[in-house]
Amino acid sequence: MVYATRRFEFSAAHRYWRNDWSQAQNEQVFGKCTSPYGHGHNYTLDVTIRGTPDPVTGMIMNMTELKTIVNGVLAAFDHKHLNEDTPYFKTLIPTTENIVRVLWQLIAPHMPGTIALARLRLYEMSDLWAEYDGSDNPTFSRAYVFSAAHRLHAPSLSDAQNQALYGKCNNPNGHGHNYTLEVTVGGIVDAHTGMLIDMVALDQRVRSVLDTLDHKHIDREVSAFAAMPSTGEHIVRYLWDALSARLEGQLQHIKLWETKNNIFEYGSTI
Repeated sequence: MVYATRRFEFSAAHRYWRNDWSQAQNEQVFGKCTSPYGHGHNYTLDVTIRGTPDPVTGMIMNMTELKTIVNGVLAAFDHKHLNEDTPYFKTLIPTTENIVRVLWQLIAPHMPGTIALARLRLYEMSDLWAEYDGSDNPTFSRAYVFSAAHRLHAPSLSDAQNQALYGKCNNPNGHGHNYTLEVTVGGIVDAHTGMLIDMVALDQRVRSVLDTLDHKHIDREVSAFAAMPSTGEHIVRYLWDALSARLEGQLQHIKLWETKNNIFEYGSTI
């Protein structure tokens, strides 16, 4: 089975608000997203299809046909206020998690019989997205940045062995990175808020972990790395262990970008 992805874009406004809640309750849960006039985003939608390549064309599906289907759906969303101008969010809050599920319901029926819609990933911003594969629950992901120094050095090896193994990453004074951590959570979308997890709570929990590393020399200031090399593999395991304890079974996957070329992943969905 082969997968292919096509990227689409649309621009829209939305507002988070429940009429059956007081203004104070809405503001407590949704913050500045409760603005009565709404706010907007340039959304990016990745549409992934699954199938067997045609023996003549070599394609799962002609991308022109996929563009026609998806653009036909997105026309009702592009340059619209989702709450006011579409029928889908009169009572359903247009969170990223809810929007991606509505788009699935609209796109999937138009797929040709031999082609399956594999997943949709909707980016509200570059560091915030939701993904859906047609199952009961979507996932929600958010990216975070932290800066740290480290030195690759294995205590059980000699200085010469460490230098031969790690090269310039074994510099005695260390070196540093701007790390990016992608955190993916799953679970049941709350019927009242339209969210998998309260984003303020998610940010607080993730930051409480990243603050143990941010603007630190990992080997010298983080006790967990006193006896093990601060490789990306060890850092991503450290982050998983710390986050899973704070995210109450919702954590599904994390991805750590050490550089644009070095990427490490860990989680229950790998």
